[in-house]
Amino acid sequence: MPPGGPEDFESPAILRLRPDTNAVNVRANAITYNFDKVVSERPQGATDLASLFLISPSHGMPRVSWRRNMIAVSPRGGFDPATTYSVRMLPGLTDLQGNVDTVGRALVFSTGPAIATGTLRGIVFDWLAEKVAPQAFIEAFPVPTSRDSTRYLTVADSTGRYELAHVPPGRYLLRASIDQNKNRLLDPRELFDTVTIALTDSVRHEILAFVHDTIGAGIQTVSIVDSLTLRVMMDRALDTTFVIDASHFSLRDSDSSLVGIAQARSRRAYDQAREEALRTKAIEDSVRRAAAADSVEKADTVQAPPAPPPPPSRRAPPPRRDTVAAPAPAGRDTTAQEPPPKPSIPAPIAEIYLTLEQPLRPKTSYRLRAIEMRTLLNRSRTSERVITTPVERKPPPDSAARDTTGAQRDSAARRDTSATRDTTTVRDTTTVRDTMTVRDASTARRVSAVGAVGAARALRAASTWAAATRTDRRVGDDGHRAPDEQPGATARPLVSIRVAPPDPWRADSGQR
Repeated sequence: MPPGGPEDFESPAILRLRPDTNAVNVRANAITYNFDKVVSERPQGATDLASLFLISPSHGMPRVSWRRNMIAVSPRGGFDPATTYSVRMLPGLTDLQGNVDTVGRALVFSTGPAIATGTLRGIVFDWLAEKVAPQAFIEAFPVPTSRDSTRYLTVADSTGRYELAHVPPGRYLLRASIDQNKNRLLDPRELFDTVTIALTDSVRHEILAFVHDTIGAGIQTVSIVDSLTLRVMMDRALDTTFVIDASHFSLRDSDSSLVGIAQARSRRAYDQAREEALRTKAIEDSVRRAAAADSVEKADTVQAPPAPPPPPSRRAPPPRRDTVAAPAPAGRDTTAQEPPPKPSIPAPIAEIYLTLEQPLRPKTSYRLRAIEMRTLLNRSRTSERVITTPVERKPPPDSAARDTTGAQRDSAARRDTSATRDTTTVRDTTTVRDTMTVRDASTARRVSAVGAVGAARALRAASTWAAATRTDRRVGDDGHRAPDEQPGATARPLVSIRVAPPDPWRADSGQR
């Protein structure tokens, strides 16, 4: 076992929490958490320990004191009398080994004789994106409000749903924001929305967050979909009651001539029209194919031969008694998954499609003007944008339509075999097969020299052998002459030796 004991994989656990949950008439200066190990001052997913704790109600960020395995939390200004407090420790607390608490802890107590029971519930949406806003920051301010008003607060879960409990009855300004930098403040360009509600026992309300601006909507970008369609993207969402039509747009050519706009539609209406057109075309194509198949069937008078009967099915052999039947495969989970929630009100429009009466000309500048475009906060603005159409792309030339007047070759020149295929020159065997001409001259001279030397050596050897033969035939071993050398004998001619010249192409001809 290594020094220091076994390795620790457990997240820090709370040993003691003061005051106790659901306690009343509490007199305390802080909420104290005691853990079973030393905790880190740097939590996961937060900048500091104060970002891990929510005290509702409060006047700002809580005060946090850390000492090894103890954390003390208190609201700014201390606890108010006769007030119900909800304290929530968010997930993210870590120990020195890096083990992270993923559960958190909630605590409720009252400095008065009773605990409030009012609850605010609902869901927060990113309205323009039409999706839920996870971890949205929820605040409830008592009406009338002021800069230093007490606020009740909580954080939505991963599905955008929130629950702000233990709130006393009354009128509240409920605000939900998408806190991107997690500072629990409403910064510029952050999405939020507010609503005033009257709470008696429980209230459920949907909040649609969007960017609140004090100026109207203007043209952000213009893109060309095709020669008859323009896509206009606004920099701010339009009011849901704003009617989009062609009268709010004008398009002029570079020579100030007006280009007619046949229709202006939102993206939702444009996509629906396209889907309807594709569906209609698919139905027409299906009817056309069915009519063509019917006509072919009626025209075909040849009766097809009957299909052969199917082969007799084999009956499976009965299972053996000593075999165990395999378990049936588990069925597929057919439980329908719940679709993600959508806002009850359609998203505001920020993307518009314009259909033109005449196609755009290539390599031409146009000026598009959007007139009095009204936002969700009832602000209107007129804006303009200049666009330039691209150069017209020429289609690739068709091989069948190419101009071959200058590209065709002269067939007479191409098929003139008398100039390109001279058979008298190509098939001259006397020239092609002349080995003396083809062979290298140096090689031929080397072969002739080697043959001459070999022939000279062969002649000298033959002469020596002939002389020795004549001597042996004239004198025998006993010193007497040979019979043909006796007096009166008829002389026989010497044997003539014919030496063939050496083969100049043999490798050993010059060494003999």
